[in-house]
Amino acid sequence: MDTNARTTFFKMEIRHEGFTLVELVLAMVISTIIAAAVFAAYTAQQRTYLAQEQVAELQQNLRAGMDILTRELRTAGFDPTGNVGATIITADPGHIEFTKDITDAAGTGDSNGVLDHPSEWLDFGFSAAVGNDADRNGIPDTGGVLPLSRQTRLPPPAVPSGYQTLVENIQAIELHYLDEDGNTLPAPIDPGDIRAVQVSLLARAGRPDENFQNNNATYTAASGATWGPYNDNFRRRLSIMTVQTRNMGL
Repeated sequence: MDTNARTTFFKMEIRHEGFTLVELVLAMVISTIIAAAVFAAYTAQQRTYLAQEQVAELQQNLRAGMDILTRELRTAGFDPTGNVGATIITADPGHIEFTKDITDAAGTGDSNGVLDHPSEWLDFGFSAAVGNDADRNGIPDTGGVLPLSRQTRLPPPAVPSGYQTLVENIQAIELHYLDEDGNTLPAPIDPGDIRAVQVSLLARAGRPDENFQNNNATYTAASGATWGPYNDNFRRRLSIMTVQTRNMGL
């Protein structure tokens, strides 16, 4: 191969590789679009997760609170020996106190005809302390939320144990009392006439959600009373259940 041909061959092998300004701009635009799409998908999934978490929290609170309260209410007035006069003592719109003979003094046996164990004297509702629910109407005095609570004690003059939290973030509770014909009992309630209790629990999420608006929503309790609107960023759920107090009136 002569010198000129060899020179031409090497010139033909030389390549200039790289990107033009237009190619760089297009790549940046495409990358930005992809990043924005990924971020939007992540944000949407995060919002969905938070919403589901709050709904699950609400359902769990309602289920736990309603299960404990209704299970205990069914045993109100349980008195198999007929010796202790177990009954409903106090029946307020947001509070109930009752006795039941279910165990012995040690809490390990069956009914023994004596109210001698703290679990046989129960008090459910919000704390009656001023600033909580002093008038016992089942609505926190501050308008916020309170824990649904229970306290126990031995028969008076024993001092109550103090309220212990059952579930958090309850916006309102209503105990609606019915007679043997299913009619609403007039106030003041005569505990001896109670044959059923309709329990309404309104639970609120523990945290607000800036992407949720609870505007103009109202919640109707068993009695027909209306709670709300609250016009805020909290999710809420209402649960209503009727409990037959089968031991009353026997």
